[in-house]
Amino acid sequence: MHAQHKEGVLSIGLLEDDVDFRTELELGLGGYGFEVAFTSGDSAQFLRLFETDPVDIVILDANVSGDDGFSVATRLRALHTVGIVMLTGRTALEDRVRGLEGGADIYMTKPVDLLELSSVIRSLARRMRLSRVAAEQPVVAEERAPRTVVSSQVWSLQEGGWILVDPVGLSLHLSAQERTFLTALINASGSVVSRQRLSELFSPENPSDFELRRIDVLVSRLRTKAQSSGIKLPVLSVRGQGYVFAG
Repeated sequence: MHAQHKEGVLSIGLLEDDVDFRTELELGLGGYGFEVAFTSGDSAQFLRLFETDPVDIVILDANVSGDDGFSVATRLRALHTVGIVMLTGRTALEDRVRGLEGGADIYMTKPVDLLELSSVIRSLARRMRLSRVAAEQPVVAEERAPRTVVSSQVWSLQEGGWILVDPVGLSLHLSAQERTFLTALINASGSVVSRQRLSELFSPENPSDFELRRIDVLVSRLRTKAQSSGIKLPVLSVRGQGYVFAG
């Protein structure tokens, strides 16, 4: 049975193995107006809590009991639409890349200022909300829109754009950013969608501040995710321009 969250208040799940720091984060984020729905230092328990009580944003440490935070991020990204912030002491570039490619929206290193963390969380939640609105725009024009919202030949985005279905019927559940990305490409009907245009969709408020490298990370992650489901994703990179859906 899912718990009731306060309306209009961002709910957070926290995975952190350091008890003192976990308590500090819980109290601190509560003081900044967030609802910390649950905390855990164990990945298996954390995932059980999330299934019982889904939240808007999760904050994940890398070094925890059970599967590490990177694995938790990958699992959550594959199955749920949730904002993922990795907050860890691992500062190496390869760890940052692993976190972002594995599913994290934001990668931060300790120590962290609570004011900065709260700002990042609100920015991520706003970006997710705007991405959903942008992705939904093509379907609001028709009063009687079908369940399949957009399609390219025999590829289709279904259930409001949250599921990609390939020519043989295999399906892939999408995150908010993956949905925005594929909707833009499929609606382009074989034309290249520039990285600049994608940055405007991902970050409507501040597209110039959006790291274009994150688009490449998203695509790499999406290809891996599709491959694991037996789907060969026809997304091609056009050097110096952007991406095209060649299905």
